[in-house]
Amino acid sequence: MAARKKSAARKSAARKAAKRSRPRVAPKKVAKKVAKKKLANKKVAKKIVRRAVVPPGVAPLDQRIAILRENLRAMTEQAAASSGASTEELLSDRINAMETQLRALTAERDALIRRK
Repeated sequence: MAARKKSAARKSAARKAAKRSRPRVAPKKVAKKVAKKKLANKKVAKKIVRRAVVPPGVAPLDQRIAILRENLRAMTEQAAASSGASTEELLSDRINAMETQLRALTAERDALIRRK
């Protein structure tokens, strides 16, 4: 009797799976769907390719700004981890100098972009 219950349960699971499976689509319809997706992807790719024109001197400035920001992050972490008045004062001075340098670089970058 236990065997019948198992097989009945298996059959119902198989039937449920058969009902859930998607019907097969005709090859022409599939081809049309694939073509539409490819066309949509091309449109998206064209949109991505169009970028704002950046003046030639901005790229190196962006790199320097990124490096400075990363250094500032590292120094603030170091300052948070360190203890001692002299160490904190030294790190604070270095952080202030870097922030001043960062402000100058961003101002220079903005001026280059405005000149465009």
